Amino acid sequence: MMFDTSLVQLLTFFVTWAIGLAVLYLVIRLAVRHAIKDADTRRAADRPRSGA
Repeated sequence: MMFDTSLVQLLTFFVTWAIGLAVLYLVIRLAVRHAIKDADTRRAADRPRSGA
């Protein structure tokens, strides 16, 4: 065997890696959602009021 890595170690590595990727995806998604909400709020505040 070329590497001295057991199947359990490999599986643990990939599961940990997948969980890290999922957390990173969720954090980025949440950040983008909040950024879009902030931009919409600022855009609405800058818009002149029409009507009365």
